[in-house]
Amino acid sequence: MKKLLALVLCAAMVLSLVCVAGAVTFSDAGQIRMTNTEAVEVLSGLKIIGGMGNGKFAPNDTLTRAQAAKIITYMLLGETAAEALPAASASFSDVPTSHWSCKYVNYCAQQGIVSGVGNGKFNPNGKLTGYAFGKMLLVSGANFNADEEGLVGASWEANVNKLLKSERISMGVTVSANDLARQDACHLALNTLFYGEENDPYSTLAYKTFKLIRDHMKGPKTQYYRPQVIYSTENDGAYWEGTDMTVTASPFFYSANGSVSGGKLFTACCEREVANEQITLYRNGAQAITIPNTIAKGSSDPFDQDNLQNGTSLEVYYDAINDAYTFIVLGFRSAIITAVTPAVKDSSGNVIEPGEVSLSNGCVCQSSDFSEADVGQRVLTKGVSTTIREDFKTVNEIARGTVVKGKLTAAEAKSVTVGGKYYGILPKLATTTGETYLANGGQIGDEVSILVDSHNIVYDIWH
Repeated sequence: MKKLLALVLCAAMVLSLVCVAGAVTFSDAGQIRMTNTEAVEVLSGLKIIGGMGNGKFAPNDTLTRAQAAKIITYMLLGETAAEALPAASASFSDVPTSHWSCKYVNYCAQQGIVSGVGNGKFNPNGKLTGYAFGKMLLVSGANFNADEEGLVGASWEANVNKLLKSERISMGVTVSANDLARQDACHLALNTLFYGEENDPYSTLAYKTFKLIRDHMKGPKTQYYRPQVIYSTENDGAYWEGTDMTVTASPFFYSANGSVSGGKLFTACCEREVANEQITLYRNGAQAITIPNTIAKGSSDPFDQDNLQNGTSLEVYYDAINDAYTFIVLGFRSAIITAVTPAVKDSSGNVIEPGEVSLSNGCVCQSSDFSEADVGQRVLTKGVSTTIREDFKTVNEIARGTVVKGKLTAAEAKSVTVGGKYYGILPKLATTTGETYLANGGQIGDEVSILVDSHNIVYDIWH
């Protein structure tokens, strides 16, 4: 199969990093969490889910009962067969034949996937919880019997949660009794489409409905060694252009605030232990020779304790076919903008040629989010280095961060207090620590500025 299209998704990460070129499907794609970008791209490409009008996806809106019925109908039948369903009669009084979801609600009701809410009504605009949608997916996509698995009755939510975890359908998304966001619904649906792929990729719902299989690739040219996934279909041109689509995988776990315990990772891995030999670890684009520790239930030991601290992030990717994990630890630095070549844009504001930002660390990064007026500003950077603490050889992503001003009342190696508020800091990943600031002539009581991220981690302090 020919490789025709490579879509590198630009994720809405904690720092809104802006140097990754990407194909944005929706105008509000920046609101889609990094853990869900792959799912939204694939499901929208298969036309299982669409936008909400005006070019928006509304990723944080709650999934409705009618939307869930359409998603499941498309997952089971595909677009052509789903749209060919009749809507000559209505199963529920509040979903008449004129309602956009009538055919999907009727189909799901006939298959025993959904039921009404009483008095002959369906409540199509009613909101769904994670457990409710999870149950629908277990029954329809994974073919579990609701009665046999205890998905009805007083304990149905607990049993749904247990089954979603044991079957890895909830891997990468938090499922609860709370309302389920549309982007999280996509993640659950994608996991369900490929349920069982580790045993036989041709037995999945993805293959039965769309003739779709996927291959987890770890190309060395991928930024920071993030895995790529190639989705291949035998239906030439039926969905996206050509037969293949390559996307950057979404991590199923993402921590933007330093230390993460083995027990927390165990929970994120659908309560499965992960042995060292299952893990490939990269730190700032360099592969680690040894793996710190095994992921185990109840473990309070921090994973990669010496490196994963304030000012670092962890991304975890899972390859179900090989039962393998890719762990990526990334550190952030501060730098000062020394020069900007603005992006070339057309009359509508679309970028024709990206701009360039020169930094005080000697690196140059492509970005269309800065102008000459930003010269002299301190920014957060993410790049590639030999180890997590060495200076970047290249910078791939930059973000503005937040500058906070106030009186310095305390300055330690790993913290400062500015304007009466405490901020954490990781000395070896920052330009100036609290102790260094004092050693260089700064004093308690100075009116200072600090550069912080959205988790109030300090990367620079100056007078």
